[in-house]
This record gives sequence, C-alpha cells and structure tokens, in this order.
Amino acid sequence: MKKQWKRLAALSSAAVMAAGTLLYFPTDTLQNISWGITASAEETGAGTESGTQTWNEDDGLTWTLAADGTMTISGSGAMKGYSWYSGSPATQKKDNVKKVVIQEGVTSIGNSAFAWCGKLTSIEIPSNVACIGNFAFYNCTGLTSITIPRSVTSIGDFAFSACNKLPEITVPCDSTLTKKAFGDASEKVKYRHSLVKTDAKDATYTEAGNVEYWTCENCKKHFLSDETDAEAAKEVELSATVKPVPVQVATATTQIKCVYGQDMDEIDLQDYVKNADAVGGVSVKVATGSTMLDGMQLDGSKLSGKPTKVYTDGKDVTFTFTAKKRQHRKLDFEFPGGKG
Repeated sequence: MKKQWKRLAALSSAAVMAAGTLLYFPTDTLQNISWGITASAEETGAGTESGTQTWNEDDGLTWTLAADGTMTISGSGAMKGYSWYSGSPATQKKDNVKKVVIQEGVTSIGNSAFAWCGKLTSIEIPSNVACIGNFAFYNCTGLTSITIPRSVTSIGDFAFSACNKLPEITVPCDSTLTKKAFGDASEKVKYRHSLVKTDAKDATYTEAGNVEYWTCENCKKHFLSDETDAEAAKEVELSATVKPVPVQVATATTQIKCVYGQDMDEIDLQDYVKNADAVGGVSVKVATGSTMLDGMQLDGSKLSGKPTKVYTDGKDVTFTFTAKKRQHRKLDFEFPGGKG
C-alpha cells in the first residue's frame, strides 16, 4: 500500500514539473510544439499514403507534401492568411518543400503562404487565382521561375521580396497588373506573349500563301519572329504575312516558225506558259493591230493549219507571242509584217 502511494506521488510530481516547465517556454516555442503535435496527428491519419504529410486547414483547403518535395494545395475557395508566427504548412516544412502545385479551385494565395521556403524552386498557379497576399513568397531564395496568370489583379506588399535567385516574374501581355504592383520586385517583371506559329506556305495560281509568322493567343497580335518579350516584339498587320497569287507570264517572247504550203503539227500554246497547268487553261487572242495568218486556225490555246501565203522573203514566216504583265490566263499574238 505504501509503495502504491509513493508511485502516485512520483507521477504527480512529474506532472507538476512538466507543467511548470511549459510555463517558461517562449511563445514561439509553444507554437512550434503545437505545430508538431498537429502535423503528427494528421500525418498518421487514415487514408494518407506512405511518405506523404497532409494538413486539413480551417479554410477548407488541403495541403499535401509528397516525399519528393512537391506541396499540393487542393480544395475550393480563398486561402487564409498566415503570420510569421502561425506559419503555413509550407513554412512549417520549409526545408522540404521544393515545388508547389496549386490546383484549380483555389482562388487566392494567402499572406506569408510560402515565406522562408528557401528550397522552393518553382510554383504552378492556376488561372482562377485572383490575388496574391503580403509576403506570400518572401525570402524564397531558391525560387527560379514563376508565371502570374492573367486572372491575378492584385499583388500584396513585399510578395516577392528577397527572392534573390528569381531572374524574372513572367506576366501575360494582356494582364491588368502594372509593374508598380510588384513593389521592390518591379524590375523583375517581364510581360510576354504566348505565341502560336503558322508555317510558311507557297502561293499557287488559285490560292494565296503566307510567310512564316506567329500569333499571340492572348492579345491576338501577329509577328514575323518568335520574340515573346512584349516590349521588344514588333507587331505586323496580317496582310504583311500574305504571299499573293503569282502573275502568270510566258517563259519568254517565243518564236514559232511556219513553212509556206506545209501542214504544221498542232501546237498547244499552253506548253509555252510557265505553270499554266496550275491555272487549268490558257486563253489566247490575236493582238490588236494584227491578223491571223491565212490558212492557220486558233482553237482555244491550240494553233494548227497550213500557211497559204508568203509574208516575207523566202518560204518561212515566224511570229511571236507574249503574255502582258499582270494579266492572267491571256496571251496576245504579235504577227510581223503585213499581207503580201
């Protein structure tokens, strides 16, 4: 009986000593103890996978840290703000978080959400996030890239302060945010186009072509290079990308010889026209001021017959045909000399 009383007395003394010790812990130490207890309880909760840690926050969002260092925030609605003393799940595990993925449904990034996460290198922000809170990425010294979606309309104070390795904050060209909104990180802001390439296409005699060009998915402007920097890229009108339908011309001024009194093989003048097959046919007419040779027939583009008169000294006569500039599908005959 005396032994049992001694045991109870010892346990009571230990409890009193533990309680007394807690009274002398600084406030931030007590909070650290509180975080450890909370995390431990949730990490071992039902349904968690091996190597993952989960936090179910009172704003309805769930934070999950995978073994590879990827922190995923899921759920619906605005993320609550955190203070430096009540750190977010990411801040609590700041030495383990390497990548952050915010899923669709989360509409904001709270104050100090990722502050002091020095191992964080990249983050994916969905297109429905509207605001980024104060100190959201403060002192993320390992962050090397971030793209702010067009949906973001406000940036909190010092949101990107002390992000020393961050070379650029990428913002879409049609964003309403000004550089001033980024405070002391304004010099890092770069507005960029999201370009889609259109390959070059040669023109035909029935359809115009185009040179190689790019179109921005956001602002719909057109460019002759793939420069995405909105301040450096030079916009062009769509008409500047067009290759017009080429003008059909003869290969050269062409001579054809006819022999007096002899039948000549039928000549298809289309064979003398460059790329005439792309047009599908050539129309021919006798030039103004000239007449068809006696005995010769012109049927469409086909010339045939037997000359019945001599037009020059000797028995041979030649004539030429050309295509007038900028006329399509038309050849004019030019006959030298007059009737003898």
